[in-house]
Amino acid sequence: MQTEKSGSAAALEAQRVYNEEVRAAVKSLAALEGTAGWGKPFEVKGSTPAWRISPDQGPSSPGVSRTLSLEGFAHCRVSAEVKVTGFDHVTTHPGVGVPVVLVQDDPLRAQRPLHPAKGDYLPATAVLEFAEGTGTARLRLYDPLAVREIKAGPASLPLAEDVTAPLEFSLTDSTVDEDDEGHLAPSVTGEDESKLFFINRYDPAQVPVVFVHGLRSGPVIWKNAINQLLADPELRRRYQPVCFVYPTGLSIPTSAARLRQLLKEARAKLDPHQRDAGFQHMVLVGHSMGGLLSRMQVVDSGMDFWRAFYTASPDKIESELDAPTRKMVRGSLMFHHLPNVRTVVFITTPHQGSEVADIGIVRTVANVILTLPKTARKRFQSLTALPPAYINPALRSFNEWGNTGVENLSTKHPYFQALARRPLQVPFHSVIGVGNAVDPMQGTDGVVPYKSAHLSGATTEDVVPYPHGCVERSGTVGAVLKILKDTR
Repeated sequence: MQTEKSGSAAALEAQRVYNEEVRAAVKSLAALEGTAGWGKPFEVKGSTPAWRISPDQGPSSPGVSRTLSLEGFAHCRVSAEVKVTGFDHVTTHPGVGVPVVLVQDDPLRAQRPLHPAKGDYLPATAVLEFAEGTGTARLRLYDPLAVREIKAGPASLPLAEDVTAPLEFSLTDSTVDEDDEGHLAPSVTGEDESKLFFINRYDPAQVPVVFVHGLRSGPVIWKNAINQLLADPELRRRYQPVCFVYPTGLSIPTSAARLRQLLKEARAKLDPHQRDAGFQHMVLVGHSMGGLLSRMQVVDSGMDFWRAFYTASPDKIESELDAPTRKMVRGSLMFHHLPNVRTVVFITTPHQGSEVADIGIVRTVANVILTLPKTARKRFQSLTALPPAYINPALRSFNEWGNTGVENLSTKHPYFQALARRPLQVPFHSVIGVGNAVDPMQGTDGVVPYKSAHLSGATTEDVVPYPHGCVERSGTVGAVLKILKDTR
């Protein structure tokens, strides 16, 4: 292949024939899944002459290695055979090798911290390195996020890639509001009721961009944003996507506390000495309720949030609760901002609440739909059992005393008065949906009006002609990617 002139018809034909050999090798490898022969030398079925292939099992350092070791993965799928849905574009690039999805979907491994709930699905590009005259070859799996071209003799050839196919599996529609099949199961301790996970292997040089979904939603809404981030060479080099999934029936301060805890734990695990440049400049991107969770990471609480919920002192309230619930309440309402979060992007975020949540029947129906995980439900019942005299009078007319995610979104909830009193400690940006409004400032996305999504002091404000579920629309994605490009 390397003897032909680059770009010539002969070179392209040689590349096609070579890639067919690689594809045959990958298919033969896949046939060994679940057997004792997985990951060991094998012969390519139907190949003439017969080639004996040795999968590369060399060491692979997460985030910095050019290659991925087959060890630790259970499956290897040809990316072109994965049916992708919901993407505006498929991020592929022709070249040498065959793009594949490396899969580790063992349930126990999937529950590890910082991994997607359905398992690891990583992009790789399979390449065969033939030992001339021996009938043997080595199957090497390059990381296309780290390698754009490879050497073939004296020439450098572009590496084929497909970074979209793995996202079809990593970004599922799972939520943690229910126990049903297809949802994340709550744990006994409550530690897995929310989850923070990296889409790909952690890279210490890249800035984590944490995407936070809104009410009754999940990571799937970020398909286009993450796919197009990875499609852009500059953004791919600078950023690594991370997702937070949580039970949206919980109050905003409670979910924000869990996000805060997981962000701290992620840094302690991945950057224990706090030397990684990326973790020093973390970016949060939040949609709707997720924007409020993100805002809670960059403010200091003072006593404002406590007073928004309770008239009794912390000691009085905590004397009525068990130890885990005391810890949850204090962490939710009294906290300091995260110093390593440097930028926040709000997408249709109700900074002054949503009038839809003011409608009693809407709150009632939503509270029925958004059932809580088991452990959270037990703690929630402890809070609703507190004496009425301990509760902020403004919340005593709420069915659940303002302790659910939907009630927390009401414009009448004192939470928003507390939020307004706490200054943001970092630059922030707003992307606001206004539907088809002629006058954007009088517009609404159907759930959040412009006047609630607008926040004075924003570094940039982009108004987009979309309804509330605008996250996957091209204008919204483009605005977010531009903010990331301009952020230094």
